[in-house]
Amino acid sequence: MPFNIEYDAEEDVIMSTFLGPLTMSLTKEYIAALLPVLEETKCKKLLSDSRNSAMELSSMDILKFPKMAEASPLTANLKRAVLLKPGTSGYELYESLSTTRGQQVKLFEKRAEALAWLQAEN
Repeated sequence: MPFNIEYDAEEDVIMSTFLGPLTMSLTKEYIAALLPVLEETKCKKLLSDSRNSAMELSSMDILKFPKMAEASPLTANLKRAVLLKPGTSGYELYESLSTTRGQQVKLFEKRAEALAWLQAEN
């Protein structure tokens, strides 16, 4: 499978890792796999690690992400940290649009910083 989803009970964070090319069809498959984990754990924090994936998403695909998250009550209120390789561009718009829609999304290059942000109270 080109992604892995695990719940870390100690951190109370769902950790996901993308391992191959990141496409829109894979993103939809990932969301379908993530929803039962969110339902089961009732966790509201997600760390998505895309540092080892090849981005094969268009700007239009990235623009759709906030709307996709809004579509489900399980993801609409999810605090999401996204780990990216240094120099990855295009996702700043995703962060801005998500924030404008009232979603908590932040981009990071360092895992420790992402976890600290996820654990911080709003």
